[in-house]
Amino acid sequence: MNLTMRLVCFFTILLLQSVITHMPVKIGQTKTTPFSSQVQLTCLITSAALGGTALFWGIEQIFGNIGGNKVVLLPFLVGLMSFVVSFSVLLLVKKRLARALQSCLLLMPMLLNLALVPGLLADSKAEFWYTYLFSLLFFFVVSLFSAGILERLKIAPIPPLLQGFPIQLTVLMLIFLSLSFFKGVFFDELF
Repeated sequence: MNLTMRLVCFFTILLLQSVITHMPVKIGQTKTTPFSSQVQLTCLITSAALGGTALFWGIEQIFGNIGGNKVVLLPFLVGLMSFVVSFSVLLLVKKRLARALQSCLLLMPMLLNLALVPGLLADSKAEFWYTYLFSLLFFFVVSLFSAGILERLKIAPIPPLLQGFPIQLTVLMLIFLSLSFFKGVFFDELF
């Protein structure tokens, strides 16, 4: 998993956290905690992204080499399949999600897949799935870590200068550094 994929995962998580923390509550509606909202949405985004890629890969296996300009056509098909699966997942859980979270569920799997899939298609199929699943697992784990840490930060005394986006960015970069060292331990590289 290269640096670009990690950064896309982190900025997707930042966007997700920003939407969740600034989500308005309607009168008479009970608001779920940001932690549970992020866990729920992370599971849905990960499953929709995986489903979109699996659908794209299945169609590519059935129809073989898709003609035309692959630089344009492959990202378009990946985005289209991700949107189709995201829309299907949204139809299943529409009543349980707030409106802002519904738009996140439609767009974030497509964003993840457009960042993760095209660069990996040059690899062999087995290596593609290994790297792609590892990238999605990375997104899932980091999102859960950051949700838990930010939930604990609600009770911590944080200076007003660091509240909000700066503390979220700091938490994600600390997670990034701590998880990057595993690659150095196992593969003799730092990043």
